[in-house]
Amino acid sequence: MLVPPSDVLLVDDNPANLDLLAALLREHGFKVRAVPSGRMALDAARRNPPELVMMDISMPGMNGYEACEALGKDPALADIPVIFISALDDPLDKVRAFQVGGRDYVSKPFHAEEVIARVEHQVRMLRLEKELKTQNENLLDANLKLREINTLKSNFTAMLVHDIRSPMTVVGIALGAALDDPALFAVIQPQAQGSYVKIQALLEEMLEVYRSESGQMPFEFATFAPGPWLERTVASHRLQAAAADQEFQFEVAPDLPEIHGDAAKLERVVTNLLANAIKFTPRGGAVRLEASVDHGAGVESGLRWLRITITDTGRGIPAEELPFIFDPFRQTRALDSTRGVGLGLAIVQRIVAGHKGRINVNSQVGFGTTFSLQLPC
Repeated sequence: MLVPPSDVLLVDDNPANLDLLAALLREHGFKVRAVPSGRMALDAARRNPPELVMMDISMPGMNGYEACEALGKDPALADIPVIFISALDDPLDKVRAFQVGGRDYVSKPFHAEEVIARVEHQVRMLRLEKELKTQNENLLDANLKLREINTLKSNFTAMLVHDIRSPMTVVGIALGAALDDPALFAVIQPQAQGSYVKIQALLEEMLEVYRSESGQMPFEFATFAPGPWLERTVASHRLQAAAADQEFQFEVAPDLPEIHGDAAKLERVVTNLLANAIKFTPRGGAVRLEASVDHGAGVESGLRWLRITITDTGRGIPAEELPFIFDPFRQTRALDSTRGVGLGLAIVQRIVAGHKGRINVNSQVGFGTTFSLQLPC
């Protein structure tokens, strides 16, 4: 037998009929509410929608037909099945019962076995309909996600072809010149070498994303002092900021505790964030790196993290794009095609996660962006 519904609403102006039906349904495990009028049935259903309504037709005030039509017009109640149970036995009465939205019709005097069978059938159908609706919604969500993935995949492929084609063209020209015009090759050889490095870096980024998603990103953990490590990491970025006529601010708290991590991988994180900050900050702007210690509170009491924040005064990232900032292959308008195929920040997030750390971003268009990462000390 089907698991009984949580609630059956009985509607009949005859107390004896209500008592008889309620006792029958309760005997078979159903929970029952009973009201004597159509108007009260609507109020009760709106307060707590039942799984099934059993309703008499001939009632004073709002009759069963009118109450059923009112239920059908309420979006929150329209799917509730209604079984009419009435002494009216004319075929036209039954036809109208189905026209106003009734699902079934039981004639009085009724047989107990028939009532229970019809109630179980309608509840079973309702639950199957709900299950089918849920499956359809899940299928629709899956299709939408698949379409989005296909769109991202297409965009990524186009960007990848674009990013590889230009440096490959330079390399091809250089190879041709090496055979036909050694003097020309000597001129363009540095460009060809730079193009080769770009292609190699792009392929390495793709491999890093694959490794991180498959849990194969290698880490070489060691204990090191973050202060000197940060000094070395930012050295080249000071020069880049100066060349871009930007102010580079660097503030590291004294006596930072040591951290246990892969210094080379974490350097890649800081380098990526600083490079983006400098790239998207206009001349006259500022880029700032701060390092300090966060102390845990509450359930994290006793824990410490190295906090590194990198702030710029660049153009900022639109709020609707922030949730996707770390998605691989997805570029925002703020981090446009000059940045490549959009793998850098995805790798950054995976490296931080590999250290059991956290990273987040705050940004405001026209004012700048702050990336903040926490690494366990």
